[in-house]
Amino acid sequence: MSRYAVIDIGTNTCNLLIASSTGSGSFEILFDRKLPVKLGRGGIHKDILLSDAIDRGLVALKQHANTIDQFKVGKIKIIGTSALRGAKNSDVFCDLVKQSLGWDIEIISGELEAELIFRGVDLSLPSDLGTSLIVDIGGGSIEFIVADDHKIQWKKSFNIGIARVLEAIEISDPITLGQIEKVEQWFTRSLNELVDVCQRYQVTTVVGCSGAFDTFMDIYEQEKPDQKMRKASELPLDEFEKIQKQLIQLDSQRRGSLVGMEPLRVEMIVIASVFTNFMLKKLNIEHLIHTPYSLKEGVMDQLISED
Repeated sequence: MSRYAVIDIGTNTCNLLIASSTGSGSFEILFDRKLPVKLGRGGIHKDILLSDAIDRGLVALKQHANTIDQFKVGKIKIIGTSALRGAKNSDVFCDLVKQSLGWDIEIISGELEAELIFRGVDLSLPSDLGTSLIVDIGGGSIEFIVADDHKIQWKKSFNIGIARVLEAIEISDPITLGQIEKVEQWFTRSLNELVDVCQRYQVTTVVGCSGAFDTFMDIYEQEKPDQKMRKASELPLDEFEKIQKQLIQLDSQRRGSLVGMEPLRVEMIVIASVFTNFMLKKLNIEHLIHTPYSLKEGVMDQLISED
């Protein structure tokens, strides 16, 4: 049985997915883990990786390397996204990874990232969903894909990720209404094109994939993080609104005690919830679908199909 590993080096987290091929191009997930790295902290608006961020990234990758060895993986693919593609010194990080672990990192474009997100998400979606807007909220960028009948109609990556917001706008704990208004204004300046596209394609359904949407669903279902295997399912809008109102009212300590809250998301989940609420209202969305599949599943699907 062939085993494969995909590592997705993001702006906030470094994600490992290990799977085995089940034949006919499909796969079974054996291991799925996220480690905090905050690769963009302090440097994302300067287009550099700070030395402590590079150190955190190396530590996470070495932890993942130990896991990969335990699973006796045959083939590995490592990709880098927003923080690495935007940093002028990303080659320093990539060279250190090559020297210490022997791995090559493929830094992908925002366009390719959106395509691979769709590839992963599409593995989990029902055939009768209709036209939808797939949204992946990252630390450095947010990817949007309009899809219909399992085909991409439009896609774009915007450099408006949650880590960028936190570096650009001072946020108290808990957040204030005035700060929420500033965050919404920040997003408004960037998303006129998205509004036009969604009106053109008459989008009324959002598919939120992985990341913050996993946490929203865990809080809704009162499940501990990563304890429940899921497929795509609906998160009622009124339930999301309750969660969002709760998140913006709590400070970090009380957020961290919520059932379903993943520790690595305590800091950024508030801005992610503000963005999601803003987006749902701005686009007049009627249905919110959650899927745990996203970029790393898309890369895994590609890796296995090419082998």
